[in-house]
Amino acid sequence: MKVLIIGGTRRVGPHLVRGLSGRGHQVTVFHRGISQATLPPGVSELIGDRRDYARFAEQMAAVDCDVVVDMVCSDDHDARSLVENFATRVRRAVVISSYEVYSAYEDAWNRRSSQQPMPIREDAPKRAQVHLYGTDRRYDKVLVEEEILKAGGEGFPYCILRWPALYGPGDTTPREWYYVRQALDRRRWILLPGGGQSIFCRGYLENMAVSICLAVESPQACRQIYNAADTQALTNRQIAEAVAEIVGHRWDVVSVPRTLAPQVPQTQALPFSVDPYDIEPHLQFDLTKIRTDLGYEDKVAPDRALARTVRWLCDNPPPAAWLPVSYDDVDRALSAACVHLDREDNPNP
Repeated sequence: MKVLIIGGTRRVGPHLVRGLSGRGHQVTVFHRGISQATLPPGVSELIGDRRDYARFAEQMAAVDCDVVVDMVCSDDHDARSLVENFATRVRRAVVISSYEVYSAYEDAWNRRSSQQPMPIREDAPKRAQVHLYGTDRRYDKVLVEEEILKAGGEGFPYCILRWPALYGPGDTTPREWYYVRQALDRRRWILLPGGGQSIFCRGYLENMAVSICLAVESPQACRQIYNAADTQALTNRQIAEAVAEIVGHRWDVVSVPRTLAPQVPQTQALPFSVDPYDIEPHLQFDLTKIRTDLGYEDKVAPDRALARTVRWLCDNPPPAAWLPVSYDDVDRALSAACVHLDREDNPNP
């Protein structure tokens, strides 16, 4: 098939391009020319800005494709443009969405308890609050899905993939650095809010490329929504212990109440506390539908995926912003946690 990828040069994109090309598809990548990637022979490139909607329409009119994959559809304007340009031209439009659409994520973002059952199925409640990160960002996957589903009711052949937190060599949101940096610095303790029992579902970059390949090739994916993630979900404590083992380090895990953990500003990359995978309630996907309908399985097992990610981070340390609190802040929280635990153990000294 002829497949057009909108985006495709960052994060999952290069894995997807190689995967589709390796399966014999004719691939064209439309991107801004900002991020460069080594693409396989025979892959075509088209440079442009999808948010210059008039020019985008002109460029898309000249592209012959059977399937379009939109990896960077960020708001309702982007979604509307996608529908207008491809509604009557393609067998399928695969649109990447996110765990952020679920009500459980809204509860976690606002630091409130949730009654949503886990794991999260595709028919779970979606969040009511739009523009969770502010209107200036022009980013809201709820608005994207609303526009796509509306068009689907009129015949638009969509498939929506809801992705988890991404990770892997080269990823631009290296949450694992919280653990890796401290292991490299030979910290004796690691602070984990809530004992590190959070489950924040994750998707290795190569594995998420597989989810798109299946959505592209399977007729059954038309007008369907799928959760996609690694099939094994690790707790924060499991990640911390695995990271230490990978880099040849040992440490003690110190559980602290979330109220005592150092806090960072709420951003999309680090939304909750000093540990970027700390979340309450859990965010764990139910993968029954994509595994049953499309036959999804991990290309790279999560233990090997984590090991590859950790080794890459050791060789390519990210900016200091990825541990946005100082060790002094962490140590103060550790001391406070010890006092807190001592008071619990000895309420009447």
